[in-house]
Amino acid sequence: MRYLLPVLIAVVFLIEGTWFQVLVPPTDEFVWVPRFAFVMIVIISMYKGALTGLIYGGITGLFQDVVYSSLIGVYMFSYGFLAYMGGVSYESVRNRPMLVLLVIVLAVSALELLTYGIYQGIGYTSAAFGDFAWQRWLPSVLLNGAFGILIMFPMRKIFNRLEREDRFKKASL
Repeated sequence: MRYLLPVLIAVVFLIEGTWFQVLVPPTDEFVWVPRFAFVMIVIISMYKGALTGLIYGGITGLFQDVVYSSLIGVYMFSYGFLAYMGGVSYESVRNRPMLVLLVIVLAVSALELLTYGIYQGIGYTSAAFGDFAWQRWLPSVLLNGAFGILIMFPMRKIFNRLEREDRFKKASL
């Protein structure tokens, strides 16, 4: 059970970069950007703490940079920072599914805006904000929000099981 979360994130990272591209062909009007691993990291951050989210986010963001980006550090910083921010209020949020979903949607939205802002700031992209918002930001928030709804309750069960196992281990010592 110890390696379950890293394995899940790795599998979802692979799915978002391979199977998703096959199942959802690109269109000219919308760019559907799956951030499924990031959504899972935000949920992990809410349940396991902000520091755990920072670590998972930084590592996964580095993989995102190496595999999909020509600039190293943009996603590593963005994933880590936003996962940390998503986990700051985890105790007050994690038992309220609508708030968990709100944090997920806000984190994905902030991720898209932050990476766009960084790329715009260094002159790496010349896309106008209106085009970015309509073609990429809105579809990405909708897609990843829907994924958050699908994954929220199974992840909650996983965390409850992990917590029970931790309590059992502590009680047996």
